[in-house]
Amino acid sequence: MYQLNYHSKSKLGLELEDLDNILAKANIVNSERNITGCLIYHNKSFVQILEGHKNDVLQVFEKIKNDQRHHTITLLWENNVEDRFFTEWNMAYHKPNSESIKEYINNLLLLSMLSDKSKASLLSFWTSVRRILSDK
Repeated sequence: MYQLNYHSKSKLGLELEDLDNILAKANIVNSERNITGCLIYHNKSFVQILEGHKNDVLQVFEKIKNDQRHHTITLLWENNVEDRFFTEWNMAYHKPNSESIKEYINNLLLLSMLSDKSKASLLSFWTSVRRILSDK
């Protein structure tokens, strides 16, 4: 099993429809390749963790790096791991609306505190999530 996580900035003018398209495509591709993970978007930033067979994860990451809907892609962590951490999620994503943004942030912060951080990949992922949630 192989995990990779990265951070990127969205292009100017990224719309909710663009996010829906990203999620729809990710669910199809990730399901076909047996890739699981989590995508967080907030404050014009993405943080994503991908897990699966190394070649599949690296191929998906190459496509992600060439996607014009974001830029400044920073690889945060990659390595072999023993187990998946997002076993049921081909790509988890929550789209907050303006009324639920505070609840969205609080729930993600709580999840980041309660999640296993004994592995470097998860520590890197949740630290990056907390960073984009606190950015103004």
